[in-house]
Amino acid sequence: MSKTLVFMRTHIISKGVISEFLKLKNSTDYDCILFIDNHKKIIPGDFNEPVQNLDFFDGLVKDIKCFLFDENIFSSFKLPYYAKKNKKQSLSKIMWCCGDYTFYAIKKYFPEYDFYWHFDNDVFCNGKSYSDFFKRYENNNSDLLVNNLSKIDYDSTWWILGKSEWMYGVAEKYSSFFPIVRLSAPAIDFLYKKRIEHKEIFQKFKRSKKNRWINCELFVPTELLNNGFTGENIMQPLRFLPEYDLNEDRIFETPDNLIYHPVKGNFLKRLDSMKFKFCLSLRLCSYEIGFFIRKK
Repeated sequence: MSKTLVFMRTHIISKGVISEFLKLKNSTDYDCILFIDNHKKIIPGDFNEPVQNLDFFDGLVKDIKCFLFDENIFSSFKLPYYAKKNKKQSLSKIMWCCGDYTFYAIKKYFPEYDFYWHFDNDVFCNGKSYSDFFKRYENNNSDLLVNNLSKIDYDSTWWILGKSEWMYGVAEKYSSFFPIVRLSAPAIDFLYKKRIEHKEIFQKFKRSKKNRWINCELFVPTELLNNGFTGENIMQPLRFLPEYDLNEDRIFETPDNLIYHPVKGNFLKRLDSMKFKFCLSLRLCSYEIGFFIRKK
């Protein structure tokens, strides 16, 4: 069996995130890492090494192997500090637009694996285990496994294509969806070299509003499938949830063993900032679902 690492990337620590990570960890014999975007110090303290075994919730959850990612680690890769716009932005936006960056960091510190599974923190398996999911792919040697992998039509209006002509004007282009991704070790190395090459080219264009740094969901499949690597769709599609918060207690009344995304966080806080007020609620799947109207 190929040696595989599973990691969940998160920028928040909540009961839902930790419980979902433990579900991943307990679903497989693969090594599992919690990748924490710690550039805002959600895990306080000074650490000599980014790899730490941490306890959570006053010791109720113990000895979780974590990778504490921060600005210093990011800068060591000499990767472009671009996202949807060409000017310098927060690292949070960079990592959202360039999900492949997480693979470069995790492989540098954990280089001994053949394959690397990435899960977003807002992915939810509505069941007790991911074991059936992992079993589907344990003998699959594709360099890329990802949702929604497809060739892009010439007349596509996919927003991520916008302003990508500086690199992909006439090339065959492919789309993907990144909440769950697996990459082979050679694919990760190749993609990192390509990002550095693209950085040199993009320097000529970064002041132009007509060009934009390429999102991972376009960059990864297009580069791999145009350069001799193999890719397949993840067989189980993601189910989408409405915008209510399951980040604290992720459970439905009837487990269906399907995988859902996104599991939004801080929904009530966002509504408050948008000047909505609570009007009516109903009980749905053991949750209070609120109806809101805009405040005057």
